[in-house]
Amino acid sequence: MPDEDKRSFKTEYIHSRKVEDVLNQFDTDPDRGLSEKEVEKRLSRYGLNVLKEQDEKSLFQILLDQINNPVVYLLSAATVLAFFFGDYPEAIAILIVLVLNAIIGFWMEFQARESMKTLKEIDKVKIHVLRGGEEIEIDAEHLSPGDIIHLKTGNVVPADGRLLEVSEFSVDEAALTGESVPVTKTTDTLKEETSLPDRSNMVYKGTAVTNGDAKAVVVGTGMDTEIGSISELVSSAKQEQDPLNVKLEGLTKNLIWATLGLATAFFVLGWISGKDVYQLVQTSIAWTIAAIPEGLPIVASIALARGMLRLADRNVVVKRLSSVETLGETTVIFTDKTGTLTENNLTLKAMEFSGGKMNVEWEEGKKAVNVNIEEGTGEISTSDDRFKRFFEISVLCNDAQIEEGDNNGEENGKGDPLDLALIQFGRAFANQQFEELRSKKSIAKEPFDSEDMVMGTVYEIDDKVMLLCKGAPEAIISRTSNIQSADGVESFSEDEKRRWRKRNEELSEDGLRVIAFAFKEMERSVSDDEDVEGELMHDLTFLSLTGFIDPPREKVIDAVDTCQKAGIQVQMVTGDHPGTARNIARQVHIADEENDRALHGSDLKEMVEKEDRQKILNTRIFARVDPSQKLDLIKYYQENGDIVAMTGDGVNDAPALKKADIGIAMGRKGTQVAQEVSDMVLKNDAFSSIVMAVREGRIIFENIRRFIMYQLSYHLSEIVVIAAVSFSVFSLPLLPLQLLFLNLLSDVFPALALGIGKGNPNIMEHDPKDPKEPIINNQNWFMIVMHGLVLSIFIVGAYFFTSLVWGLSDAISNNVAFFSLAFAQLWHVFDMREAEEPIFNNQVTRNKYVWWALLLCIVVLIIAYMVPVISNALSFQDLSLRIWLLIAITSVLPMVTIQLLKQLTKNMKLRF
Repeated sequence: MPDEDKRSFKTEYIHSRKVEDVLNQFDTDPDRGLSEKEVEKRLSRYGLNVLKEQDEKSLFQILLDQINNPVVYLLSAATVLAFFFGDYPEAIAILIVLVLNAIIGFWMEFQARESMKTLKEIDKVKIHVLRGGEEIEIDAEHLSPGDIIHLKTGNVVPADGRLLEVSEFSVDEAALTGESVPVTKTTDTLKEETSLPDRSNMVYKGTAVTNGDAKAVVVGTGMDTEIGSISELVSSAKQEQDPLNVKLEGLTKNLIWATLGLATAFFVLGWISGKDVYQLVQTSIAWTIAAIPEGLPIVASIALARGMLRLADRNVVVKRLSSVETLGETTVIFTDKTGTLTENNLTLKAMEFSGGKMNVEWEEGKKAVNVNIEEGTGEISTSDDRFKRFFEISVLCNDAQIEEGDNNGEENGKGDPLDLALIQFGRAFANQQFEELRSKKSIAKEPFDSEDMVMGTVYEIDDKVMLLCKGAPEAIISRTSNIQSADGVESFSEDEKRRWRKRNEELSEDGLRVIAFAFKEMERSVSDDEDVEGELMHDLTFLSLTGFIDPPREKVIDAVDTCQKAGIQVQMVTGDHPGTARNIARQVHIADEENDRALHGSDLKEMVEKEDRQKILNTRIFARVDPSQKLDLIKYYQENGDIVAMTGDGVNDAPALKKADIGIAMGRKGTQVAQEVSDMVLKNDAFSSIVMAVREGRIIFENIRRFIMYQLSYHLSEIVVIAAVSFSVFSLPLLPLQLLFLNLLSDVFPALALGIGKGNPNIMEHDPKDPKEPIINNQNWFMIVMHGLVLSIFIVGAYFFTSLVWGLSDAISNNVAFFSLAFAQLWHVFDMREAEEPIFNNQVTRNKYVWWALLLCIVVLIIAYMVPVISNALSFQDLSLRIWLLIAITSVLPMVTIQLLKQLTKNMKLRF
């Protein structure tokens, strides 16, 4: 290859050069390809054939994010003060908590990043390439400019290339251009000004081969491809901050200011009163520890990560942990039709003959089929000559290839999806007759041509030479002069032709992809080199219109119904025909017959310009929508206050995926660019997986809210206990190290158990919460305050009872307060049930992790009391039996009280 700048090999003008010139430019041999030595040189210069990924956080940045947090700042300040005043045990304990938090947060985010890398490894593209005259299969990332590649049906095009040879070759370029119809390719030299969608002699990275074979020379790899150019532009799209992060940040700031205010007030008041500065500082540190739930970031990360792992087991890869929660707040889902709501697999649905209509019903995983006669449409049966001829055309006028021993044309076949659908029908309906017909040798053939829009084959059937044809209805009808009716072959009048053309439009409006069948009995023999299309395909006998549909995926109807019960709008956004979109929308319950208006992309543009907001918001089906209009829709709904999830697979979908609150890329048919900018990837491309993820997101948010309420309520009780005793007798009822030890248990283990629970089974029967609602709402704050006060009343009571009534020392009273609060906090986890749930059978009591967490905490408390080293560090005293009895009663009474109040207030606006 000439020593030129790498950028000179972009594909901009390659289409206007002759094949010989392109090969010379890239110094390659079309019959031998490049040598391994030359490939190594080019790879070292131009790099691997991969797209530049979105900027990935370094390991150091991930670690830095774990400590760049206001809570960490506050606890760090407490650590410094503890060291300054010589409280080394407290300082070291706080440091341990900070390190533990950083390690867990780092590990969870690191695992999320590695999960996405794993998906990319699974999705690596393989390609056949000529190396030194031998065709081998390699990873596409090792292609270099000048490589000669062999493309076959089903391949993903691995790099930009100039076509050298083609054989009935067509490519689906929807991912790049948005064009839904496969493009037929040639090797012709084109004009320099030819636009990208019309460059029929080129193939582009990320597109898909739908039919035929081809040989091409690689002219662009990696970022020097068309898809690479678009990838560079995607990074400029702004991405919204996650709602969960915003809410947690706001809650944390409020807690910090409240804590600083309390600590400062106590310190000033004590200093004015002449109290010891060391004691004041120690109490301020205790307040800091009591007020801030140190385990909050740890448990939030683990709860989100747990949800991520559950989703990964169900074909959903989450790239950012907080995206799972954001899905739980989703109010609108914009979903594509093909492959997401539907199977992306054409299926024969109906045949319409002169004098009769037949419908096809599939069963047993499409391995069995029933053909039914539509009532009131005339007399016809599967033994009728019209149907027999239809079956022959379906099988013989067909380019699809099936592998030996294949029992299902769809699964292992290669070829046009429509041809495969006919093969599938033939095998399922009459396999023996199908095999007999497929064993016949054709006399002559005219492959399907995108210009003529027809296909024809000549066979000898029952000692007659028959021309069998299929194609676009208009193309077939224009070539016919007769029609096959129940009474035989009749003249096909112009009025009849107009009626069939209108019928074609009606079927298309109903969402069917329609082709026409025709035939002609030849009066002479035909040679294999005869021009079938030019010389034979005229004066045909019209047979039928045949309709195909891409059926809805299994479970998608239930998934849509679940969304509607959950108050989530499901909008179909497709580039397909409005009629097809309406048909599928009705089938999957996105729309019904009274409300199935499909808004065309051209009309959407006009409405956006007129700011006809309400009409847009009331529409459920958007058809013929281009990628820029998807972006407009997202903006409209976000401005309306919605949390928007958007599915996409193509390169042009990338800006919309990035703009959406949740961008959902397809794992099977999705492009690398779409997957890079998305928040989630569906490995099975199924809409039902989105709904499952929404449910998981809701559960995670409720779990997070539940453990935050749990933590804040007992942290509030700690504050009240310290305040009640400190401001009254200026004694410290709970030491800083005791609080840190206690919070390390309760903030992590019971809270974590609440955070990873299975949630309420009826959670998808409620509307999504207002996206603007804070993570802790007014009702939640009422519960937190009331629960905290109930806990503190009994703990303060126990402290003063031992001190004033029993006359015990401050050290014993301190231990009573500590152990009473410790066990009360553990039992308090059962107060986190919803008021509507039974006391003994609810999502908390059914959560096995809660029981394991309680057992672990009880064992740790016993060990701490029994082991001298730990007991001395925590200032534990030897406690008598009557004191332990008091602790047991005091710790249980708060739970009993809250449960009684919860039952009494469950029908009130403000509930316990």
